[in-house]
Amino acid sequence: LYLLSMIPFVIVFVGTAYLLATYSSYLLIIFITLYIITNIFQAGCCVGCPYQGKYCPAILGVYPGNLLSSILYKNRQFDQKFYKINATATESMILVIAIYPLYWVFKSGLYLVPIYLTLIAAHLILFMPTQCEKCSYNTTCPGGLIWQKCRRQFMGKKKNNFNIKDYQN
Repeated sequence: LYLLSMIPFVIVFVGTAYLLATYSSYLLIIFITLYIITNIFQAGCCVGCPYQGKYCPAILGVYPGNLLSSILYKNRQFDQKFYKINATATESMILVIAIYPLYWVFKSGLYLVPIYLTLIAAHLILFMPTQCEKCSYNTTCPGGLIWQKCRRQFMGKKKNNFNIKDYQN
């Protein structure tokens, strides 16, 4: 399911990178730089996580922050303030990366805008319910927190909090 959810992302990321490169190599460099910056912020969120340096799809599955975190923040201890700053920055950067190429996508053809947005939506729809729902840290990581909010908003489900009273006779 993870690989299936990555297909729309790969298409939109590679397609957008190609499209930006046709206008200017600087646009492509900015796009890739934004992606790298997002990875660095995501790496800050992974400090103290038991998945740091191991398989974890991280936020939206396309940011290898957990691997980068094991390099950049190998000896750093978890700090709530540091986590919050990086989580907010990661979420903001995801929006920047999605919005940044829209002008050039539009300039290339109006028909490409709905394709671009549909591929992003398809990735989210495939990824979040199959990966974030099952992750044991979905109430901690930025991607999991976004999934929890979306699930409650659109599906009307409450958090899956364990309550011992629910299991007592």
